[in-house]
Amino acid sequence: MNRQEITSKTLEVFRKVFGSQTPVTENSSAENIDKWDSLNHILLIQELERTFQLKFDLFEIIELKDVQGIIDYIFSKSEK
Repeated sequence: MNRQEITSKTLEVFRKVFGSQTPVTENSSAENIDKWDSLNHILLIQELERTFQLKFDLFEIIELKDVQGIIDYIFSKSEK
Protein backbone atom coordinates (compact mmCIF):
# COMPACT_ATOMS: atom_id res chain seq x y z
CA MET A 1 0.00 0.00 0.00
CA ASN A 2 1.44 3.38 -0.94
CA ARG A 3 1.59 6.48 1.26
CA GLN A 4 -1.34 8.20 -0.50
CA GLU A 5 -3.62 5.19 0.10
CA ILE A 6 -2.56 5.04 3.74
CA THR A 7 -3.22 8.77 4.16
CA SER A 8 -6.64 8.53 2.57
CA LYS A 9 -7.69 5.53 4.67
CA THR A 10 -6.31 7.08 7.84
CA LEU A 11 -8.29 10.28 7.31
CA GLU A 12 -11.42 8.15 6.71
CA VAL A 13 -10.87 6.39 10.03
CA PHE A 14 -10.45 9.72 11.81
CA ARG A 15 -13.74 10.96 10.35
CA LYS A 16 -15.44 7.73 11.36
CA VAL A 17 -14.20 7.91 14.96
CA PHE A 18 -14.48 11.66 15.52
CA GLY A 19 -17.46 12.37 13.28
CA SER A 20 -17.66 13.44 9.67
CA GLN A 21 -18.09 17.09 10.69
CA THR A 22 -14.67 17.17 12.36
CA PRO A 23 -12.11 18.76 10.03
CA VAL A 24 -9.09 16.46 9.85
CA THR A 25 -5.93 16.95 7.82
CA GLU A 26 -2.42 15.52 7.95
CA ASN A 27 -1.51 18.49 10.18
CA SER A 28 -4.24 17.78 12.74
CA SER A 29 -3.34 16.68 16.25
CA ALA A 30 -4.85 15.86 19.62
CA GLU A 31 -4.43 19.55 20.45
CA ASN A 32 -6.78 20.79 17.71
CA ILE A 33 -9.35 17.98 17.52
CA ASP A 34 -11.76 18.60 20.41
CA LYS A 35 -13.03 15.03 20.61
CA TRP A 36 -9.54 13.49 20.72
CA ASP A 37 -9.45 12.40 24.34
CA SER A 38 -8.05 9.24 25.93
CA LEU A 39 -11.15 7.14 25.25
CA ASN A 40 -11.43 8.21 21.61
CA HIS A 41 -7.68 7.64 21.23
CA ILE A 42 -8.22 3.98 22.12
CA LEU A 43 -11.21 3.74 19.75
CA LEU A 44 -9.09 5.35 17.03
CA ILE A 45 -6.25 2.86 17.51
CA GLN A 46 -8.68 -0.08 17.45
CA GLU A 47 -10.26 1.13 14.22
CA LEU A 48 -6.85 1.74 12.63
CA GLU A 49 -5.75 -1.78 13.62
CA ARG A 50 -8.87 -3.22 11.99
CA THR A 51 -8.54 -1.10 8.86
CA PHE A 52 -4.84 -1.78 8.28
CA GLN A 53 -4.74 -5.25 9.85
CA LEU A 54 -1.83 -4.47 12.14
CA LYS A 55 -1.12 -4.17 15.84
CA PHE A 56 0.23 -1.00 17.37
CA ASP A 57 2.96 -1.27 19.97
CA LEU A 58 1.64 -0.22 23.40
CA PHE A 59 4.41 2.30 24.08
CA GLU A 60 4.17 3.81 20.60
CA ILE A 61 0.40 4.26 20.97
CA ILE A 62 1.03 6.70 23.80
CA GLU A 63 3.37 8.78 21.63
CA LEU A 64 1.02 9.01 18.62
CA LYS A 65 -0.69 12.35 19.09
CA ASP A 66 -0.96 13.68 15.55
CA VAL A 67 -2.26 12.48 12.21
CA GLN A 68 1.11 12.70 10.45
CA GLY A 69 2.77 10.57 13.13
CA ILE A 70 0.09 7.92 12.76
CA ILE A 71 0.43 7.90 8.98
CA ASP A 72 4.23 7.59 9.32
CA TYR A 73 3.82 4.71 11.78
CA ILE A 74 1.40 2.81 9.55
CA PHE A 75 3.60 3.41 6.48
CA SER A 76 6.66 2.10 8.30
CA LYS A 77 4.76 -1.06 9.31
CA SER A 78 3.45 -1.62 5.78
CA GLU A 79 6.95 -1.55 4.29
CA LYS A 80 7.93 -4.72 6.17
